Amino acid sequence: MRALVQVRGNVNMNGDIEDTLAMLNVERVNHATLVPETDTYDGMVTKVNDYVAHGQPSQETVELLLETRAEPAEGDADVDDEWVAEHTDYDDVASLATALVDEETTLQEQGLSPTLRLHPPRGGHKGIKQPARAGGQLGKHTTEQIDDLLEAMR
Repeated sequence: MRALVQVRGNVNMNGDIEDTLAMLNVERVNHATLVPETDTYDGMVTKVNDYVAHGQPSQETVELLLETRAEPAEGDADVDDEWVAEHTDYDDVASLATALVDEETTLQEQGLSPTLRLHPPRGGHKGIKQPARAGGQLGKHTTEQIDDLLEAMR
C-alpha cells in the first residue's frame, strides 16, 4: 500500500494529470489517499509524480492518520475505536490500519472517505519544486521520509 499526498497546486497543470489525480481521489493540495500497489496504480502514480509525494507508510503512521484525519463516507462522526468496531469489519483502529497496510481492504470498503484532508506540514515543506532525493518533497519517498511528512501533516 502506498500513501499519496498532493503537494503542488492545479495552476498550469495538464488536464490529463488533473484527471488522474481525480481518479486517485486527490483533487486538492494537502489531500492524501492510500492506494494499492498494482500495475494500474503504479502507472497513475508515475504520471502524477511531479505533483505528489508518495511512499509506503508504516502501520503506526497509518493508524495516526486514521485517528486524526479519517472521516466517514456519510455523516460527520469521529473515527475512533468505537466507531470502527461498530461500522467496519475490524475491532479497532490499529487492526484497520494493519489491514490497510497489508492491502486486505480499502478505506471505501470500510465506509470511510477515500480522501484524507491533511493540515499543511508543521514547519513547512522542504521544497515543492525538487524531488525527494534532491532534498525536496516531490516523488518517491522512503518509509521514513513519508512517515515524517505525514506526521508533520497529521
